[in-house]
Amino acid sequence: MHIAHLCATLCGHRSRSGEGAKPSMPQKQQSLTPEVQPDQIGQELATNLNLVLTEIEGCSMRPTDIARVLDTSRVMVSRLLSAIRKDDPIERLTRIPGPETLRSIVRAAGQHGVEAEHINAAEKAIEAFDELIREQFGTRSALNAALSNTNPNARSKFEQSSRYQVFKGMSQIVGAQSNLWLTTMMLTPSNDQPDGIDISTIHGTSGLRRLRPDTPIRFVYGVPPEYEDRRQSPVRTGTDLSSFLMHEAAPLRVDEENGQIINTFAPEVEGKDDLYDMLAEVYIPNGSNRYAAEGRNYRGTTVIPDVPTVTLVSDVMICDDIFEGIEPELFLYNTMPRGGADIEDPKRLIDRVETQEQLDYMGRGTAGLGISEFPMYEDMVAYMCEKNRRSPDSIRTYRLQVQYPVYGFQHTIAFKVPQRGS
Repeated sequence: MHIAHLCATLCGHRSRSGEGAKPSMPQKQQSLTPEVQPDQIGQELATNLNLVLTEIEGCSMRPTDIARVLDTSRVMVSRLLSAIRKDDPIERLTRIPGPETLRSIVRAAGQHGVEAEHINAAEKAIEAFDELIREQFGTRSALNAALSNTNPNARSKFEQSSRYQVFKGMSQIVGAQSNLWLTTMMLTPSNDQPDGIDISTIHGTSGLRRLRPDTPIRFVYGVPPEYEDRRQSPVRTGTDLSSFLMHEAAPLRVDEENGQIINTFAPEVEGKDDLYDMLAEVYIPNGSNRYAAEGRNYRGTTVIPDVPTVTLVSDVMICDDIFEGIEPELFLYNTMPRGGADIEDPKRLIDRVETQEQLDYMGRGTAGLGISEFPMYEDMVAYMCEKNRRSPDSIRTYRLQVQYPVYGFQHTIAFKVPQRGS
């Protein structure tokens, strides 16, 4: 039985090591060895393959034409044309089809009027490409990973493609997937503690599909932080959020255990195309603090999607006079070996993952907060502002948005807060 787990909690819980430390970025992946000249190989491939394709008798430089004449895959031809038209030779190498596909295209072109001299030059360039893969990296995926480290465009495409493959595989293993995983956390001044912060959160998923009838799905609001040995308990509000939903509301069973609110969705599956939304609202009065405590310097929110999802959106909404002048930081962890990470625990630096993802400042108010996968989102935020008796213009929003977030990775948005009196 699979048990999914979403964590949307405040950083600042007691470290298991008992010590706090400033997080640091992990070392970057090693770059290509000096003897490798991939840019030259990329240039030679583009030059010679372009010459071969332009000389094919009886066709234009359109993928459909070339594929028809050569009796080959239109998709592969389209990939080849797209790659050789890139200005950056490194990006060409990450996008171009593999050596065997290139050889088959060149051999077929040799039967349709292309001069042997040009065929030989193209085959020589392909052989250099093949040798680069075999001798230096072993596999094409390893080559792409190394090349992408030196080219932002190539890296972005490579990472998203890789994350998509993980999404597809984990969806089948877990037995569920969703279109959107959403966490919206609003921080407002506490009503009864001068330094306290109240936390309002709506979290869950939209466009949830169960792929197997034996798959219960659970999402959890995790244990809140401790301050001065006092634990604040999260309270599920029970608010009806159906007016904001895109799909039928998933029937939920709600349990409380060890300071956690556990929502369970396990209806009978009527068909593979049945989509559900499952959102819950949680409130923690005085759930955080404006200032650092001993060894505890960060405040923020952590999200670990419970099911493989197409898009992750995590919004942190900060009321005026809370964390003023402090920009949030993004921390990404692989939780598979050792579970959820405390970002101030130095023992967890080994689980830190380098990422190109960035936080976006969305400004104040609800305008511009729209999410295409969730059309009523701006209205939902307006509802949260009204419930907390705050003007939308007094709320500033920071957003993390990730396509195909890696299942089991922890995304933490955190503010480094000052000491009291500083």
